Amino acid sequence: MSNINARKVVYDTLYEIFYNEAYSNITLNKFFKQNGIEEQNKRFISEIVYGTLKNKLFLEHILKTYSKGRVKPKVKVILLMSIYQIKFMDKTPNFAVIDEAVKLSKKIAGNITGKFVNGILRNIERNINDLALKYKNSEEQFCIENSCPFELYKILVDQYGNNKAKAIIESFNNKSENSIRYNPNKVTKKELLEILGNDAKESTICEDSIIIDKLDINSKYFKEGYYIIQDEASALVACSIGENIEEKYKILDTCAAPGGKSLHIASKYLNSTLISCDKYIHKLALIKDNIKRLGITNIDVKEQDATNINSSFINNFDIVVCDVPCSGIGVIKNKPEIKYKITNKYVEDISKLQYQILENSKNYVKKGGILMYSTCTIDKRENIENIERFLEENKNFVLDKINLINSDVKAEENGVLEILPDDYNCDGFFIAKLRKLEEKC
Repeated sequence: MSNINARKVVYDTLYEIFYNEAYSNITLNKFFKQNGIEEQNKRFISEIVYGTLKNKLFLEHILKTYSKGRVKPKVKVILLMSIYQIKFMDKTPNFAVIDEAVKLSKKIAGNITGKFVNGILRNIERNINDLALKYKNSEEQFCIENSCPFELYKILVDQYGNNKAKAIIESFNNKSENSIRYNPNKVTKKELLEILGNDAKESTICEDSIIIDKLDINSKYFKEGYYIIQDEASALVACSIGENIEEKYKILDTCAAPGGKSLHIASKYLNSTLISCDKYIHKLALIKDNIKRLGITNIDVKEQDATNINSSFINNFDIVVCDVPCSGIGVIKNKPEIKYKITNKYVEDISKLQYQILENSKNYVKKGGILMYSTCTIDKRENIENIERFLEENKNFVLDKINLINSDVKAEENGVLEILPDDYNCDGFFIAKLRKLEEKC
C-alpha cells in the first residue's frame, strides 16, 4: 500500500470519528478490513489516528494560530493529521508529510485547496520548534496542551482535587498495556505463557490476565480460543465475585455485550449456568461467536432490555452481574474520542439510567445472593454515589468487601474497587459487590 493510500485510510477514519461520532477501534478495524491493510501499515495508520485523536485540541490550537478564517471540515482533518506528524512523529521527513497532505487535499477537495494546505503546513513546519502559542491562563494552557475539554477538567478537579485530576488527565495520553485473558477450557495460564514466550508476562492486576507486547487477532492461538482480548480491569469483575467456584450457581449478566465478563465468569464458574442478556441482537451474535471459539458450554444468550423488568427472572439467580452503560471516562486511554463527549448533563443522564438498571436487577437476586455493579468510568456520580443511594433505599442489601488474589489492586475501606487510570497502566474501573440479606428468623 502506498503512503497516499495509507493516509487516505487515516483521513477516512478520522473523518468518521470527528463528524459521524464513530468509535475509533471499530472504525479502524472496518477500514483495515475493507482495504486489506498489512500489519506494518496498520501500525502506521493507528499511530496517526490515535495520536491525532489524543492531541486534537492542541492540534486545533496550532491550526487556529497559523490559519485565518474557517477551515472546511474535510481540509481540517487533513491539516490536523499532518500537524500531528510534523510535531510528534519523525518517521517521515516533514517535506514528505506536507507533500502527501497536498496530494490528499487535492484528491479530496480540489487543486485550490492544495495550495492552501501547502501554505499553512509550511508555515507551521518553519516554526515547529517555537510555535509561540498563546493562552488566556494556566488552566487553559493545561487543558489545551493535554487536549482535555474544560468541562471534563472541571468535573475531575471537583471530584479528585487539582493535583490528582491533572495526573488522571495526563494519564489519558498514555496507552494501557496489551492484555489478554487465558481460556481455562483450552489451556492453563502457565501453558499459554510458555507458548507466547518472551513476548508475554503475568499481570500484576488480574490473576487471569497476561500482558503481551503485541495483540494479534490473526494468531492461531487466538483463533483457536486459547485466549480472549480483555483489559485487566475489566477482567477483575469475574475475580471480584469471590464465591466458591466448585458450587453450582444460577448467574445472570444483565448488560452483557460485548460479552467479555460473561465469558470470563462462565469459564471460571464451570459448574454454574449463566444467562447473558443484551437488548441488541447484533451484539448477542458477537457473544455467540466467542462462545463457539472459546468452547464454552454453560452460557445461554437472551435478548433482553435491562431497563425492562423480566418477571421470569425475579428471585431466580444466585449471582447477578450489572455492568451498566457508562460515560467511559475510565477507557479514554484506548478510546480518546470519548473525552470530547463528556459533559455534566451527559454524566447525570447516564447515572440515572444506571440506577434504573440497578433497581431492576436487584429483583432478580435470591436471598443471600450477590449483585455485582461495575462501570468503566471514574465519575463518582456513576459509581459510589449510585451505590450509596442504592444502599440507603434498599436496606436488605449490604456491601461485601472485595478480596482479590494475586493483585496489586486493593479494595477501598468500604470494600469497593476504585481503579484510577493514573495509578495503574490499565483502564479506570469501579466494582462493588452487594449481598442480599437473608430474612431474619
